[in-house]
Amino acid sequence: MILCGSPHPFFDRKTSIMSKHISELDDCKKLFIPMHDDCPGHWYLCVIDFKNFDIQILDSLRSKSRDEFPFKSVKTVVEFCQMFFKLYDIGKDVFQFSIDWGPSIPTQDNGWDCRVHVIKHMQRFKNGDSMTVSDLCNSIKIRREIASDLVLHEGNREKQTIVAIVCTKTSTRAMKKLLL
Repeated sequence: MILCGSPHPFFDRKTSIMSKHISELDDCKKLFIPMHDDCPGHWYLCVIDFKNFDIQILDSLRSKSRDEFPFKSVKTVVEFCQMFFKLYDIGKDVFQFSIDWGPSIPTQDNGWDCRVHVIKHMQRFKNGDSMTVSDLCNSIKIRREIASDLVLHEGNREKQTIVAIVCTKTSTRAMKKLLL
């Protein structure tokens, strides 16, 4: 990111956290970028695949009449990525990549599950797996799975606090036993 002709401090290589992640980009095979469309307040996913030299747009509410907007937004992100890669000497060139819609993307049947679709796309697409409609048939179950994965992840430093709060607000012994 360039602000007033100089690198933004967030991306400063001298910052140990950023330098760790910047150096990891050299070996990155896929870059997942959640994208937001303010109108109609919708999320979709941009996947930059460095191995296959392409960029895919995974949109669970794709509208042929609005196809131009996501393409323009993704092109803007690609330009930013290319500038970022050049600024930090990362050997990636995304300008030559083709941009296309992801094949066979399941569509959502309501107006609020787009974020769930984005998360599931990232989980499945990282290994090259494609999504199926059955992957998203129960969005309430999927939301619970995502929440429990986040809370119970070994790297979550707040896990015990969250579990304790849930246990104090839950009256059934079975739920407490399940969470602990």
